[in-house]
Parts: sequence; C-alpha cells; structure tokens
Amino acid sequence: MNRIRLWLDTLRTSLWFVPTLIVLASVVLAYALLAADAALPPEWWKHYGAGVNAVMDVRIRGATAILQMIGTSIITIAGVVFSITIAAFTLAAGQYTSRVLRNFIGDRGNQTVLGSFLGIFIYCMLVLRSLSSASDAAHAPALALLMAMVLAFFAIGILIYFIHHIAIGLQATNVVAAIARDALPSIDHHFPERFAPPEQDNVDLERPQGEHRSTLRAHRSGYLTGVSYAALAERAEACKGWIRVYRNAGEFVAEGEALAELVTPEPVEDERIDAMRAVWSFGDQRTLANDPGYGLRQLVDVALKALSPGVNETTTGVMCVNWIGVMLLRMAERRLPAQMRVRDGCIRVITQAPQLGDFIALGFDQIRQNASGNVAILRRLLEVLLALSASVGAHKARKPILRQVEAIEAMMHDTVRWDHDAEPLRKLLDTLRERLEGDTESHAEGKPAGE
Repeated sequence: MNRIRLWLDTLRTSLWFVPTLIVLASVVLAYALLAADAALPPEWWKHYGAGVNAVMDVRIRGATAILQMIGTSIITIAGVVFSITIAAFTLAAGQYTSRVLRNFIGDRGNQTVLGSFLGIFIYCMLVLRSLSSASDAAHAPALALLMAMVLAFFAIGILIYFIHHIAIGLQATNVVAAIARDALPSIDHHFPERFAPPEQDNVDLERPQGEHRSTLRAHRSGYLTGVSYAALAERAEACKGWIRVYRNAGEFVAEGEALAELVTPEPVEDERIDAMRAVWSFGDQRTLANDPGYGLRQLVDVALKALSPGVNETTTGVMCVNWIGVMLLRMAERRLPAQMRVRDGCIRVITQAPQLGDFIALGFDQIRQNASGNVAILRRLLEVLLALSASVGAHKARKPILRQVEAIEAMMHDTVRWDHDAEPLRKLLDTLRERLEGDTESHAEGKPAGE
C-alpha cells in the first residue's frame, strides 16, 4: 500500500500525467465528432434556419485554412506557455526554495493549461488530416469544425487564466498557503482524529525474549518514503521475536546503514531478513504521502530563505510561522501513532515514530536560530506556543514547549537590547509559564512516556 500511495502521489505531482489524459481525450473527441458528422444526413444543418446554416456551411478549402490557422497559433502559444512556466519555476526556486517546485509542478491549473493547448493542437491536426482526401468544394464536417472554433475561443480564455494564475501563484502569501493546504490533508491521513491505539497505554504487554540479534540494513541509499509496520509485526511474530526500528519515513539513509534490529530466540534465515527489509520503501526525495513532517520542512525552508541576509523578508517569515502553527495545532488535536505494534498480546515492533514535541522542534528550532534580534518572528513564535499550550494535546508536549520558551528567552536577553521591544515578549513568556505550570498537575497522568 505504501508503494501504491507513492505511485499515485508521483502521478498527482507530475507535469505529464494530466496533459497526457487531456491529449487522449482530444483524440477521442476528434474521432467521435468526425464519426457523428459521417453518420448524419448531408447538409442536415439547413433545417435549423439561416443563422445555423451560416455557421455550419463551410467548404473544405475554408475549413483547411481555419484549422491550419488555429493549429499554428495554438502550438506557438503553447511554446510561450511552457517558457513562462519554466521561468516561474526558476523564480520560485530562487526566491523561496527548490522544494516548493513540487507544489508548482503538481498544481492542477498549470497541468490543465499545458494539456489543453496540446490537446487543441492535436484535435486540429486530426480533423485537418480527415479533410485531405475530400475535394475543395465539398462540405467540411460541421460538428468537428464547430468544435475547433469553440476550442479556439476556449484557448483564449485559458491563456488569460494562466497568466493570472501564475501571477497570483508566485506571491509569497499564496506560495506559503499552498504548501500548508497541501500538507494538512496529509496530517489528517496520518493522524485520524479518533485514532487511539490501546497498546500504547497497556502496561500488561509482554516483549518476547531472545538472545540472537540480527541487524536489518538498507539495501540502497535514499530517503525512506514508507515503512509497513503491520508487515514488520507479522514477520516478527513468525520468527517469535520483536523488532526495534531505528529509522522512519522522511529520514535519509545510506546503503548498508542499520534500519532496525531483530531480536529472536534462534538465528533467522537470510531470506526472512530480506523479506523484512522489503517493508521499507526508498525514494530520491521526501513526499507528503508517507511523511507528515515534510510540510513543516518546506515551510521552515521558505522561512529560512526569507530570514537570510540576502532576502531579509520578515513578513514572509511570519507567514510561515503562522501556517506552521496551523499544522502543529492540527497535530495537537489528534492522537499520534503508538510507538509499539502488538500482535496477540505481545510487543512485536518498537518504533521511534516522531511525537508532537519532535514536530514542534522541527517547525521552530531553525527559524528561532536564524531570527536573532528579530522581534516580529520571536513574538509570533511565542504566540503560536501560547496557542499550542491551550490546545487539547498540550499535555503531550509540555516539556518541548518549555524548552522553546527557555530558548527564546535566552535569545531575547542576548539580542533584543531595547526594553520597549522586549516588553511584549516578556509578557508572552510570563503568560506561557503560568499556563504550563498550572497544567502540570491536571495533565500529569496524560503525559507520554517519553516526557
């Protein structure tokens, strides 16, 4: 299922799949209308009045000229559209980060526009080809030619839409929002709202005993794009042992690096070890399909680019922090997956799956480290932490939130020299401490084991 999900995500974010479908649809449309024209009685349109007759009554010579003009114009415009697209990709990669190109390439508007121009060109070529054997004085296929005219007007509309779409899409506000809106469904998928694994809190679970240890090593280099824990648990049960997983989706591993360790009572055959290694899937880049933290990584990269001395766009950095807060609050409302997988009452897999505190560190650490003296960024970070401290899952990340508070306070003392700038930060720090200290006793029983 991980590989199928990755394959579907690759199709969704490719620049060729949707245009290919549109071109195929254009081929079907051309042949369908040509067949309909051939099946209809000759000059059937004359029964519908002079207005319809003026539009539909076109000779082969005129139809050939029209189709040639539309086809030539469309393929020229298609070249311009491709050039604008490449220029937009280059600008986005330089202004924000190359990781945002995934969002531009996967944008349905861009894919549809590119496919539409190619589809209209192919349609005109196919209809034009059907006219080659007819005499110049014969009537042209009325429905097919009328559709060519409609598609020509449609091409004008989508050209205007494309220019508008590119201009809007390159704005920092929309780039940041698009990253977050693409990542939020991934969070919902990975952390369903009512997911509550009972094995995480079950103190009566047993861990199988064993003395033989086998290391599962990566068979190739790349990013881990998925791990099937259910398959691991099943295969560990078949060996009467358990597995400790070291590396999870989203991490980069080198060939030969340890992925996990299998503990069993007896030595395990190499075939079974190879079967267990097959549950990890690899790719050349991270994806949202199996990595819920990748959206945070993209936003952090855009924020770092905005806070760099060469760009210095604090407003863009603040927008990134805003959407990071939205994603963290979404995570805080859900039960994150258990770090254990159980079969038949026994622990079969122990993972290092990231918890809410890990995602907070991912979203905050590098931005904070690059926001030295930037009061606007530090203030917005504290405001997001304040919102997190009031969320349903605040008890799961009390210590990580406190660590961020202490780090921001230390940076404030070192880099914010003017008391007038530091005063609102102090107030937020005091409010955060009061809230977190007040929640200590009420949430003591709900703390994760790692706190």
